[in-house]
Amino acid sequence: MPESVQEESRSEPVLEVRDLCVRFNRRDCSVMAVDNISFSVPRGQTLAIVGESGSGKSVSCLAAMGLIPNPPGEIVSGEIWFHDSCGSLRSDRDATQAIDLLKATPKQLQQYRGGKISMIFQEPMSALNPVYTCGSQIIEAIRQHDTRSSETTARQRTLELLREVKLLPSDETLAEDYRQRWQGTPSTQDIHRALRAHKQRLLNRYPHELSGGQLQRMMIAMALSCDPQVLIADEPTTALDVTVQATILQQLRELRDRRGMSMIFVSHDLGVVAQVADAIAVMYRGQLVEYNSAEAILNHPSHPYTKGLLACRPQLEQNFTYLPTVSDFMEEFAAADGTTILAEKSVDPALFTQVQAAPASAQLAQPVSTVPAPPPILQVKDLTVEYPIQAILGQPKRMFKAVDHLSFDIHPGETLGLVGESGCGKSTLARALLRLIPATSGSIQFEGQDIARMKARSLRSLRRQMQIIFQDPDGALDPRMTVADAILEPLKIHGLVQKNTSASRCLVCSIWWV
Repeated sequence: MPESVQEESRSEPVLEVRDLCVRFNRRDCSVMAVDNISFSVPRGQTLAIVGESGSGKSVSCLAAMGLIPNPPGEIVSGEIWFHDSCGSLRSDRDATQAIDLLKATPKQLQQYRGGKISMIFQEPMSALNPVYTCGSQIIEAIRQHDTRSSETTARQRTLELLREVKLLPSDETLAEDYRQRWQGTPSTQDIHRALRAHKQRLLNRYPHELSGGQLQRMMIAMALSCDPQVLIADEPTTALDVTVQATILQQLRELRDRRGMSMIFVSHDLGVVAQVADAIAVMYRGQLVEYNSAEAILNHPSHPYTKGLLACRPQLEQNFTYLPTVSDFMEEFAAADGTTILAEKSVDPALFTQVQAAPASAQLAQPVSTVPAPPPILQVKDLTVEYPIQAILGQPKRMFKAVDHLSFDIHPGETLGLVGESGCGKSTLARALLRLIPATSGSIQFEGQDIARMKARSLRSLRRQMQIIFQDPDGALDPRMTVADAILEPLKIHGLVQKNTSASRCLVCSIWWV
């Protein structure tokens, strides 16, 4: 272990992982997902685990939570020691007890999982139960670990957590908002009833009724519901826009400092890690290749893989003719004993010659081509999508405009980028274009056909030419179907393959197409 990390670890650790190995067994082979890694998390500090997808980051955290599926997963060896602070306050560190979570009984794990160690999962939509309201799931988590808590107490605690993660405004803010929207002058009793109704509506929302940023806040509130000593955040901001990402990162830092808890932050984004981490562990193909303080890793990396990760980080002020990858900075050699040696690779500077981007004013001043543009393939005119809002104590029913009179054209071969904060209507617009949700008004013309007035039979044939990649793959794919069957199903529906085509052959063809 590097000297700087040794100095940090002299403070009392709350979680220690020693020589952990996790293997996944398949029919024809075995994969060592985590190969003999060791790290520790001091109290009140944040350890970031970084690496590319498939490097073993999430698996190592799932092992600490006791969530490795067996089969096919198997913890081959190692120890995961949790040093439980028995005091009621985080500052009371005189009484501690240690337990190896890998040797804990199921009853002990149930006590520690969620109560002492909590996790914010990478996909909140798949982590939350879609058939239960978000409020009921947080209340259930509180009462599961505090059997003396009543339904009313757990509900009040849930509302406090939602305020803490800034998902529920304060009573003063809500009251002022209702006074401005009320017809006439509301009484104090009317305001109290409106506040109770607003809070209940928030608790009664299902996961699909919340945006990505709101779901992440719900997950954070649930993870913090039992005042954990360790919070594991697995890619908590990957699918969020930069403004919501910055808000959630700030909240995690504030919650960590206010509660005195420790945090493990799993990410592939070194820019995000630099904002939250005290120490960084870099993983590559299941191995821990570098482990040091955040300052040393980010400014003075020693391993070729870490140098490659830092060099490949996109920067707005740079515009290269060639997009660098990790393989441009690192090469692998097979040793005589069968192990793999990673070595730093000499990089040709000509590959990454920086190109001076033309200023926006110069781009606008370019002469317009006289060649007539082809007719647009998609025309959207005055598209509006509205959702009803529940009336407030007899007040008139209102409508929320998710998309407000939007118009644009897309020509063949063009790419239109939709950007904006979470909840601004991007996904609603995409679903409305495919008639997955109804449009309130406006027209959608695809190759001269009005999609908004198209019948179901014609719409099915059109879906072959208009497709969508959903934000949440876990929610879009049927968990009861194999990958091959999921790919084969739309090909059979649209008659692109024969009905007796095998799923394995279809999967091979699909991979070749990609």
